[in-house]
Amino acid sequence: MTRQSLATVDAMAVSVDVDRCDGCSLFWFDATEDLRLAPRAVIALFQTIGAAGRPRNVLKSACPCPRCVRPLQFTHDLQRTTRFTYWRCERGHGKLITFHQFLAEKNFLRPPSPDELARLRDTVRQVNCSQCGAPVDLRNDSACPHCGAPVTLIDSEGVARTLRELDRGAATGTSVTPRALNDAQIDALFDLSRMREPDRSDDLLAVGMAAVGACIAAWLGSR
Repeated sequence: MTRQSLATVDAMAVSVDVDRCDGCSLFWFDATEDLRLAPRAVIALFQTIGAAGRPRNVLKSACPCPRCVRPLQFTHDLQRTTRFTYWRCERGHGKLITFHQFLAEKNFLRPPSPDELARLRDTVRQVNCSQCGAPVDLRNDSACPHCGAPVTLIDSEGVARTLRELDRGAATGTSVTPRALNDAQIDALFDLSRMREPDRSDDLLAVGMAAVGACIAAWLGSR
């Protein structure tokens, strides 16, 4: 795994080292590291996910804890109204979570509106599942027929809310609006559909993250 140092909101620990595997699209968080991340750290991980692209490895059905080597327990959890899953160490050493489920935990994902889904079906038509990589025919399905993961887009309001946290206390600076983030994502998807070869499909979420990540990078660079 690659280790990434990130800022926290904890005055006792300025930063934490988060482990990630881009090939498997996984994060490992020791203990409560993911709950202590500062808004800027969450945005940094968002951009990391966007740059990583699609997972290249198949996950095993059982994984050991990297600290105590005991089997990790598959866990269902709830953040506000958003359901997500991860693997946790029963001794409290930490948790293993996919990029997709981390975004769900941070309220960065939402289902497309009926209008957005209709537009996607008319233009993009087929995508790869962000969870398992299987093809999803948007003309017939609104969830992956293989693993059941629903079709999702980046929640522009959720991202903008985190960006507003970065703006707190700042005397100057221009915020990125939810509309700008949503437009960047939709435009990228439609641009992709015009350039794509007929027999090729792409990860709807990865394309959206790359577009919104570029928008965020431009905003951070202007500060």
